[in-house]
Amino acid sequence: MNKLFMIFALVAIISCGNKTNSAASDADSTIVNEVSDTLYTVEAVEKQVNAVYAYWNELREHYDENKPSIDDLFGSKEWQRVRNEVIAIDRECECGGFFDFGDEGPLDPWTYDCYEGYVSANDIKVKLQTDGTAEVRFLVKDAVTTKGVPMRWLMQVEDGQWRVANIFFEKDDNFDVLMNMRAYADEGKNDM
Repeated sequence: MNKLFMIFALVAIISCGNKTNSAASDADSTIVNEVSDTLYTVEAVEKQVNAVYAYWNELREHYDENKPSIDDLFGSKEWQRVRNEVIAIDRECECGGFFDFGDEGPLDPWTYDCYEGYVSANDIKVKLQTDGTAEVRFLVKDAVTTKGVPMRWLMQVEDGQWRVANIFFEKDDNFDVLMNMRAYADEGKNDM
């Protein structure tokens, strides 16, 4: 009986040892195969662009006024400052506001006119600049706009993450959103 117990114990120890070694080798191979995600990579910029639209879709599906806006979470400090000035002016005026583009209706700087179903960035092309910024071109698409609307973003790193410094509506002769928001805000301040 002691021999049988010893054989059983030995088999148990060996099988546990193999499981431990197997788990360790699986973990080791995972560590070896993982590529660290550094900030100044095309992949990091693409990841942030996709995060913008994932968050936009989440806000739309589960609106919570206590959550930060897209501008607050993903816009540069300068973008946020100017955008807040525009919002303040639009609250006081009886016009349609800065983003009311007449017959086109209101345009969202992040999605242009794409609101139907899931909104996403497609065919993302990133050009890292020597000054540490990035120029990003992509098509924003939704369930209706399947061909996509061309967008261009200038991005910069602030507070340890890529943030959008400016948005261009390529479809509208490269309409420079930040520059035009500044002009609108300056004009609004003069009218007050």
